[in-house]
Amino acid sequence: MQINKWNENSKSQKRIYNYFDKMLVEMRHNKGVLKSVQEVNLKFYEDVDRIARITAEKNPDSIPVLNSILGSLTVAGDIQVSFPVMDEFYEQDLQVAITNDSLKIYLNGLLDMRSLRNQVSQWAIDSYLNNIEPFYLKHINYSKTATNGSKKGYVLAGPDTNFEELMNSMEFWNVITLKQEANNYSARILERTLYMLEKVSVFLEKELKNPA
Repeated sequence: MQINKWNENSKSQKRIYNYFDKMLVEMRHNKGVLKSVQEVNLKFYEDVDRIARITAEKNPDSIPVLNSILGSLTVAGDIQVSFPVMDEFYEQDLQVAITNDSLKIYLNGLLDMRSLRNQVSQWAIDSYLNNIEPFYLKHINYSKTATNGSKKGYVLAGPDTNFEELMNSMEFWNVITLKQEANNYSARILERTLYMLEKVSVFLEKELKNPA
């Protein structure tokens, strides 16, 4: 009986470490993807901050710059990454067999950050649909102010945007501020997610180097 029990425990540990190995590959890959997302987001976030400064200064000479970056207000949501190995691991309740408390804590923290990123991304999309897009439809020529990647195929015509009116619009100022709020929150959650990914990766590496 003792031999059978030892064999079962050995098989169980081997299975868990097999998951650890696959999870480490998954963590490293997703960390790279999210780092790229962070770099792309930074450009749009800086644009929105610049839009706020130009609007606050109300300098007519800055209108061409404002026109060139205004489309960053319409970038909403965030790229999500999948964790099929981690999810499969949890679906089988294998996390209860983790003896390293730190690894267990950071894995649970990563689960929380993944859920929070989804919520924040949806919040940003809802904010765009409910606040930014309706304002755009009434006051801004989208085809002429869209981000460069979105302009392909558009007919760059139609009424011109009244930028002097925008600079004195309370509604426009609040649209910018709400966008900054969403961007700042998204940036903090992404930074925390990357931190959790790094921590999980470190502990998985240690477990694989020194199996129980």
